[in-house]
Amino acid sequence: MQTIEKAPRLTGGDLCRITVRGRDGSSEVFEVRRNDLLLKAAIEQGVDYPHNCRVGVCGTCKTRVVEGRVSPMVDLALSPLKNDEIEAGYVLACQAKVRTDLVVEAKLGRHALLPVTTVSSHVSRWTKLPGDVIDLRLKLDEPVQFNAGQYCTIAESGSFTRRSYSYYDVPPAGEGAAATEVGFLVKRLPGGRFSEWLFEKDRSGTRFWIEGPYGLMGIDDVHVDGLCVAGGTGLAPILSIVGDRLRKSPTARFTIVFGVRTQKDVFANERLQQLLAEGGERVRLVTILSHEPEGSTWAGPRGLVTAVLTPALGVDFRKVAAFICGNLGMVEAVERNLIALGVDADRIHADKFVPSGTP
Repeated sequence: MQTIEKAPRLTGGDLCRITVRGRDGSSEVFEVRRNDLLLKAAIEQGVDYPHNCRVGVCGTCKTRVVEGRVSPMVDLALSPLKNDEIEAGYVLACQAKVRTDLVVEAKLGRHALLPVTTVSSHVSRWTKLPGDVIDLRLKLDEPVQFNAGQYCTIAESGSFTRRSYSYYDVPPAGEGAAATEVGFLVKRLPGGRFSEWLFEKDRSGTRFWIEGPYGLMGIDDVHVDGLCVAGGTGLAPILSIVGDRLRKSPTARFTIVFGVRTQKDVFANERLQQLLAEGGERVRLVTILSHEPEGSTWAGPRGLVTAVLTPALGVDFRKVAAFICGNLGMVEAVERNLIALGVDADRIHADKFVPSGTP
């Protein structure tokens, strides 16, 4: 077993020793202060720990406690963990306070973890799109690195209101390459403090802070065919993932299922057409409308995104990697559907959007 021993970065206080065993036989050893959150402390010390939402919703950071004790900050019965996982000692690392020395098991990453950085920027473009969506682009004062499907937190300079959004850009190619500008798709949420402010007027030139990258959306499976299901602005990480994999794999094919309410809500057409042109026969787009009026000119499928997830879609569900991005209820419904259709649960990568303030 290969063990990577990290040099202690903490001094003083009541420290706990954490040993994380990976499924591939590797392990990580580091120290945290008692009562720190396991995931937060691991990320801060450069441990390539599986995570995405960091708020106890997605389940990506599920961890089995082998030895020691943690205190969950959420009721596990209300978490994405299954009953048999809870009985087997699984917890969510993002919501687990460390109480003692620990030995835990988790699916450690097999790629270098990109450092989380905070950089300043300004709005280089503010564009209203259909469906109450803003295409927000930030020009960075310092270049940043990110992987396809990751996200960051952004905030207006001087404001304490921070929100998380996924990059829609394809990461720059080449080892060590970094982006000097990044873009996000922001949906207007009635009463939302940040989105309502953003929609009030053109915010071009406004100063922003950006912190990231965070999350992990299946950085493996590069050469596997992809089934990508996006609800609304869940399209952002899908654009990044598909564009990145088209560049990295000469063979992988992609089916994108994109769900919005009506024809008037279909946004990001320019970027979608760009992706279709780049991918040629390797990329297929299925747009489905959930609330399109009867008798309209729409000739495509209608209903929730799950309505087209059937054998008639022409996808070999047993062999694809699935990427699902959108609101919590939609993602969970799609996950259940795909598992029933034969998709390997380990190849389902989900990004569950939960509006700020949601319990």
